[in-house]
Amino acid sequence: MHNNCLVNVVYLFNMIQKTLLLLLLITATTQSQNFNKVDFLVLEYPAFSKVEDLASRIKEDFSTDEEKVRAAFFWLTTNIRYNLKEYYNPTDRTFHFRYANETERLQKIQAAKDKIVHTAFRTKRGVCEEYAQSFKKICDLLNIEAAVVTGSVRNSAAEIGKPKRSSNHAWNAVKLHKKWLLLDATWAAGFQRNGKWTQRFNPYFYDIPKEKIFKTHFPDDSIWILRFGRITIEEFYNQPIYGQQFLASNAALISPKNGIISIEKGGNIELIFNNLDKKHQVIYNFKGNKYAKKPIFKTEGKTTILTIIKPPKNDELYVYFNGQTALKFKIK
Repeated sequence: MHNNCLVNVVYLFNMIQKTLLLLLLITATTQSQNFNKVDFLVLEYPAFSKVEDLASRIKEDFSTDEEKVRAAFFWLTTNIRYNLKEYYNPTDRTFHFRYANETERLQKIQAAKDKIVHTAFRTKRGVCEEYAQSFKKICDLLNIEAAVVTGSVRNSAAEIGKPKRSSNHAWNAVKLHKKWLLLDATWAAGFQRNGKWTQRFNPYFYDIPKEKIFKTHFPDDSIWILRFGRITIEEFYNQPIYGQQFLASNAALISPKNGIISIEKGGNIELIFNNLDKKHQVIYNFKGNKYAKKPIFKTEGKTTILTIIKPPKNDELYVYFNGQTALKFKIK
């Protein structure tokens, strides 16, 4: 009798906790797109092994396309782990087949994509292709227009100024209210640090801000470039590397726009920002250096100038906001 009472009390306490959390999420500060309630419900979902089961549950729980898209995206990013082993030692994913007509060709291509999705749901692991194809498949099952977008992304300062003509990443576009949004489930799912994968949801990569898309992603197909702006692949690769800590802030880098900074011997580097949060702890470092330093600050109105004294030539400069990488440059 005592054990039954204890179980009932624990169950009631857990239910009260969940109810209070839900109320807090619902009554939180309202934004144009507040998905707290969606995310909270999806956290209760099981680790589905079939994409059809996930789509059915989403269809049952949510009524609007916005909620369904968010639910699909959030489930993928919190249940599929990035496969670092596949990233560092990729397997050959090319496949060959014969077909008699266009219909059969498309069917076989779709079957290959479905196999990728099936494997991702079964193993709960994948790289960008698994995330992108899985999101597209869920949208197809929910009758929501979506696409897989392939193209280029950059992570290392060594890539600055070195355009590549072959794609190295895949992400998604989804159409809501006649407007295309770009989403990257891979980058939203977490990050690599010291050779290990950390699963941590990053909301920035759900509906990437239109004005910041080309700081991180360059599509292969020109139609996606034209839908969001104008940029060449050379311009994309010549930019600094923008870290997630910078992208999520309101700061704008005014100068330099080029990721390669040329300096005279004994010269200084000036980084000019608008709307740099005064609460940010800003430090910098160079490749291989053990200790970071603070730049010299000068603020006038909304403009802040950070001065880095006598940087070394032929090096890489890393700028951190609150201990997280914000910007990367090459120095010549």
